Amino acid sequence: MYADVIFIENLIINYIILYLTKRFSRSNTNNAKLIFSSALGALYVILIFFSLPNIIYSLTFKIIISILMVAIAFGFNRFHEFIRVLSIFYLVSFIIGGTAFALIYVVNIGIRQIIIAALFFAILLTYIGWGYISKKNIESNILYKLHIDMDNKGRDVRAILDTGNTLHDPISNYPVAIVEYEAVKELLPEKLKNVFDSMGNESIFEMTKVVDDDKWLKRLRLVPFNSIGNDSGILIGFIPDNLVVEGYRKSQKNAIVGIYFKKLNETSDYEALIGTELLN
Repeated sequence: MYADVIFIENLIINYIILYLTKRFSRSNTNNAKLIFSSALGALYVILIFFSLPNIIYSLTFKIIISILMVAIAFGFNRFHEFIRVLSIFYLVSFIIGGTAFALIYVVNIGIRQIIIAALFFAILLTYIGWGYISKKNIESNILYKLHIDMDNKGRDVRAILDTGNTLHDPISNYPVAIVEYEAVKELLPEKLKNVFDSMGNESIFEMTKVVDDDKWLKRLRLVPFNSIGNDSGILIGFIPDNLVVEGYRKSQKNAIVGIYFKKLNETSDYEALIGTELLN
């Protein structure tokens, strides 16, 4: 019975650590993988009840288990991305562990209460600290103001420089700025907005039926992509009258605004992704 309690407690702790890792690394995974990975870590703890070779309890084996947990939870597609996620996993684990040790010296309560309190304070501190660091990094290094003109209407959009954004229209070879739909919807014709509001990115075959303005028909584009939260897909876009990155004199008339129907950033620090070509 005691082993059951230990298993459940460690399952919950592992899940919280993996969930925080998911949030901070912004990795795509699901709860089933997180739970399965958490169960693996919890099962390893149960091994203390068995007489097994000492290597099972060694630091090396513990590192192997942690690597397996991260691989199960988040996959192993690219080596440098895996190392980044693994580092965040260890960071979150150390914060929770360090908080628990600190509470042992400060308060006189049971180990179970200490673990609960450590989880609470570690989650709070991690969210506050990580959010502050991310926000300052965006504001000081890579945040730009993107101005988009279309049909005598203009919008200013917060954008970040994404050096990995090399997206181009395959027909015109124009560079593509990826912008959230909500940030540019007021630039669109009313009929097109109605279609997008009801169907989102699934409106590819409907949009040409409702747009009766030749100017807009000529400017609409379909851009294939394979790196925006999916393995592949089609991005709906349009050629604006003008596109300018504040601080750069060059006006981009040969560019495309790619419409993204989800949030690019959970904290809404930015609404668009631009490539280096739009700064040259």
